[in-house]
Formats: sequence, structure tokens, C-alpha cells
Amino acid sequence: MIHVMASSVINAPVSSIWRLIRDFGALGRWLPGVKSCVIEGDDSGDRVGAIRRLEMGDVGVIREQLLALSDVDHAVTFSIIESALPIRNYRSTISLLPITASNVTFIQWRGQFEASADHAASMEARMPTQIYQPAFERLAKILASESAPS
Repeated sequence: MIHVMASSVINAPVSSIWRLIRDFGALGRWLPGVKSCVIEGDDSGDRVGAIRRLEMGDVGVIREQLLALSDVDHAVTFSIIESALPIRNYRSTISLLPITASNVTFIQWRGQFEASADHAASMEARMPTQIYQPAFERLAKILASESAPS
């Protein structure tokens, strides 16, 4: 099993970031490279078991299932159930922790998956640098623009 992780500090309170993260169907708003993101069927974006269908610019369609969502722990866990990516058994958790001294947020995205020897190193490098960290940067930009004086 390959384990990957990225973390960052975002200059916004947990509640502001959580409002974006907790909606499983809103990933397209803050993850670069997403062409479309919809929740399948009649599920809401906060129901455990919901499946989202992502159309990604570089890898086509990815289907993911919401496994856990905690408003207490500010954490969301999901798995990939269908993808053209050369990985299997992908599961990840995005969690938020308040940094109370300055009312900012520590965000962490952890993932684990299996991959063939041919793809293990490239996927291990890709997840944190090309997916997780750019998502943090997009979240920070969204929140900065929302709090900027008009």
C-alpha cells in the first residue's frame, strides 16, 4: 500500500473551509482540472454512500464514493470506485484542524492506494504535488477573494 500526504495552512477559519469541503458534490469548485462534478442519483452531497462523478481534463471520468463525513472532526473520507488512473483501492481523508492562536486552519489530505510497479513512483509523486497541494491553493484563493473588501 502506498501512502501519500500533503498539508498546508490556509488563512481562514475552519468553518469557512469546511463549508466548501463538506459538500461532496462541490469538488469541482476547488479542485483544479475538474471539468464537471455531479452527485449521481437523488443523493445529497453530504450523505454517506453518495457517489460523485468527476470528469477530469487529463484522466477522463472518475467515480468516487463518500465513506464518512464528520462535522465534529471536520473530516471527509472517500474512495475511488472507478477510474482510468493506474491505481487500485484508493481511499483518502481530508481533515481540518483549527490553529486557535491565529484563527487559521491546518488542512491535511492523506491518501492510500495500490499501484503496479510501473506506476507506483509516478502516482506517489503525482497525488500530493499535482492534486492535493493545488487544491489547497485554490481553496486559499477562493476564501481570500470572498473576504476581500469590494
